[in-house]
Formats: sequence, structure tokens, C-alpha cells
Amino acid sequence: MPTVSCPSCARALEVDDAYRDWTVRCPHCATEFVPAEVAPAPFERDRRDDRYADDYDRPRRRRRGPDPERDEWERQEATRLAHGPGTWLEVSGWVGGLLLAGGALYWFFAAALQANNRNGDETGAVLFGVFSALCVLPYTIVMVVGGRKMRALSSYGWAMTASVVGLTSFLLLCSMCFCAFVPVGFGIWGMVVLNNPVVSRAIDKNRNRGTRDWDD
Repeated sequence: MPTVSCPSCARALEVDDAYRDWTVRCPHCATEFVPAEVAPAPFERDRRDDRYADDYDRPRRRRRGPDPERDEWERQEATRLAHGPGTWLEVSGWVGGLLLAGGALYWFFAAALQANNRNGDETGAVLFGVFSALCVLPYTIVMVVGGRKMRALSSYGWAMTASVVGLTSFLLLCSMCFCAFVPVGFGIWGMVVLNNPVVSRAIDKNRNRGTRDWDD
């Protein structure tokens, strides 16, 4: 089997003829080179000094290295795609929280009026008021935090949860406002964006390297 000299450490390496045009890595100094472009080794290596060299001398395909330009393009594209649904989910969270709080006050006020009129029908109004009051904080927190996390590409879980809650907002807000179906569209929009491979990869990269570089 022909041998070549590593251009960095000058150690002799055996390389099969089938791999002479491949990029290989020296097991001693980790230098990568193409065997066909370097000089042959002047002598055979003493294999008794390196019994396990076969495991490292085998040529390896060069892996695709990082591409800063492509990474930057994906980051900008993911930010552009996520900005719209993230912003509107956050807005829906604030507006929906106010509607739920207002609805709770309305139903409690209605229950008080019915009690004063001695109609005996205040139980339903009280239940609606309690339900609305209990939903204010969870709904607002999930929608606002999830929308911000989506814009910052920092948490897939929060962003998807906000999208799902937006999709089901009609069930919570239908008794408060006739426009309660609007967040449904934002929830669908958010789910579509999160299923985009560019956005999901950007969130994974951002989570691995920390959010300080990509936060809004």
C-alpha cells in the first residue's frame, strides 16, 4: 500500500489508491490534506510502533463546515417569519386578558343586580365571573410570554403553547367579545411558522448557544 508524508508533521501514512484524491486527516497532528497533492513517504513506517494506527489512518469524508453567511440568512429569515405571529399573539394576550377581566367584573355585577332583584338566577352569572377571573392570568402570561419567545426564537415550547391557546381563544372569549375568533387566526399562523424548518433550526441553534445574541 503506497505511503505519503504528512505535510505538517512529516509522518508516513498509508493511503489506499482509491482514496488518493480524498481529503484525509493525519492521526498524529490532525492536519487535513489530499494525498495526491503531497510527496510520497521516503520510507515505510514501522507499524510495530503504532499498532492501532489503522483506526485513524482511514480517510474520512470532509464534513460540511459552518457557513456563516447561510447561518446569518437563516437567522434573519426565521426572525422575519416569526415576528408577525409572535407580535400578534402577544397583543392578543394583553387584549384577551383585559376582556377576561372586564367579563369577570361584568358577570359579578350582573349577579349582584340579580341578587338585589331577588330573581334567584345569579348562580350562572357568578360561575361565569369566576371562570373569567381564573383565566385572566394564565391566558395573558401564556400568550404574552409565548409571543415574545417566538419573536426571540428562544423557546419552541412557549411559542407552540401560545399558538395552541390562541387557536382555542374563541372558547374563552366568545362570551366577552364578538371578535374573539381573531386570535384563532394568529394561533394557526404561529403553528404554521413554527413548523417551518428554517424557524425550527433557528430556535435549536439559539437554544444551544444562548439567547443573548438573538433576543429582540
